[in-house]
Amino acid sequence: MFDSLYIGATGMVAHQNELDAIANNIANINTVGFRRGVVSFEEVSSQLIPTALGPLAPAAVRNAASAQGAGSVAQTSLSTLAGPLESTGQGLDVAINGAGFFEVLGHDGTPAYTRAGSLQVNSDGLLATADGSPLASQIRVPADAQSIVIGADGKLTATLPNSTTPVLLGRIELVNFPNPAALTAVGNTQYTAPPEAGTAQTAAPGTQGLGQLQQGYLETSDVQMTQEMVTLMLAQRGYELNSKVVQAADQLWSLVNGLTHS
Repeated sequence: MFDSLYIGATGMVAHQNELDAIANNIANINTVGFRRGVVSFEEVSSQLIPTALGPLAPAAVRNAASAQGAGSVAQTSLSTLAGPLESTGQGLDVAINGAGFFEVLGHDGTPAYTRAGSLQVNSDGLLATADGSPLASQIRVPADAQSIVIGADGKLTATLPNSTTPVLLGRIELVNFPNPAALTAVGNTQYTAPPEAGTAQTAAPGTQGLGQLQQGYLETSDVQMTQEMVTLMLAQRGYELNSKVVQAADQLWSLVNGLTHS
């Protein structure tokens, strides 16, 4: 009875975490390149409750224990499903049609990864994401570059003044991980790679299982409102049921405390 209070509480916390993840998913339904958070539940490590036996019971039986669950915990991971591609007609918008991430460098040089391909030329003349973080490929785009073309293989070419022949400016490379679901969100639709994600694998688009690039398109959020609403209702019911467990345990505890000897 006393354990049920804590078990019910862990269930309430787990479903609260699920509600937080759902709220974040819905809030980012229109965020370019957003990957929804997927919540999974795990049982808390079982605790062994010794069985009360008489002193005359055999030692093997006397030492027996019954395994009892100690509640649940919610784990949030990154969705591995891509969102639909949407045509924008913008020359520096590019989507990944398949697996992989763009690698960008933060202001402190720390690498991060994103699926948001709203590219621009930053103040240093480097190809960068919307927040100004340059791509790790360090592609410099001349200010007078015209007719920029981003190929499916990541090669970026442009026509310069007084020339009719396209010039190769560089190549956008993609990065993938053995376990991309373990990537950690850090804001601006960017993710960092903890050890659980595995070693980063860098290659040209369209090789080693990576997707190809599609110029003039952006990957939209993979959040589906119908799915989120159904999950929201189930999470609400789960939270409610666990609160009922805590309430019932509290009532039984009060009943026991109210017992008096005649």
